[in-house]
Amino acid sequence: MTRRTSSPFSMLLSFVNIKFETIVVFSLSLYCVVNFICISLTRKIMSRRNLPSRIESFIDENQILPVRGSIYQLKGGGRSGKSMRIFAEAWTALNLLNGNYVHWIDGACRFNPARIMKYFPHDIPESDQLLHGLFVGRGFTVHQFAQLISRLKDEIRISKAKMIVVDGPITMHLDHQINEYEARSLLRKSMNILDEIAKINNVPVVVITSSRPYSRRHSTLLKLVSNRCRQSLLGKHKTMMGRKKLWLLHTPSGHSGFKLEEVKHETIFESASRVIHSRLSLEGIEEIE
Repeated sequence: MTRRTSSPFSMLLSFVNIKFETIVVFSLSLYCVVNFICISLTRKIMSRRNLPSRIESFIDENQILPVRGSIYQLKGGGRSGKSMRIFAEAWTALNLLNGNYVHWIDGACRFNPARIMKYFPHDIPESDQLLHGLFVGRGFTVHQFAQLISRLKDEIRISKAKMIVVDGPITMHLDHQINEYEARSLLRKSMNILDEIAKINNVPVVVITSSRPYSRRHSTLLKLVSNRCRQSLLGKHKTMMGRKKLWLLHTPSGHSGFKLEEVKHETIFESASRVIHSRLSLEGIEEIE
């Protein structure tokens, strides 16, 4: 009985085959892992496709101020654009600091004068006296709101106010106690009056609304408002590296970027107060342009 012996060459070939199979299996496993990582990263990037390309850029807030003689729309989160009210409050404070009058029509039943006061520099004595230049009108029904807008034509001739803010103009028009046709008619009339006031008196009219509709009726009214506005500022909260930031887009200029964050250990009101105070002392601004 003969015993088969393997030649050195056959042994080497067998060893090479085993190594080759091991390398192939390892390569395939590595390819699967890398492919999985690439797909995961691609999905994450695609989910953030609405973010601006330069995620570290900040918007220059001097370039997004309201223009006189037109309607300016602030569009934010919530049914009445609550997140963007801070800009209207800061612009109102700036006007009051310059000795100008401001009309504020509260259509969302949420006005709080304390929020305006917190924008004033801390070194101004009796800063609450500045609120005497702020005329607030509040309607609790859609018809009361329409009357407040209609009366503005005569009131601004007397007050010579430099800015008008209409907070939540759509809110009361969503009341189901009035039909959709009447809601459209009343809002269209109010927007026409505001447009006329802005042009005749050469003042900016700032309206605060939601950035997106929550119903078919809301969508119709939101389009009606947007069609009357020459400028708009859209604000969206984006989560970046675990922190929520406000990203802004101005139309029609196209300026975009994140709102500059407040200094560490400084509240948003203190930050706005500091910015306003520095602008007043360095630039001597008399009016919002």
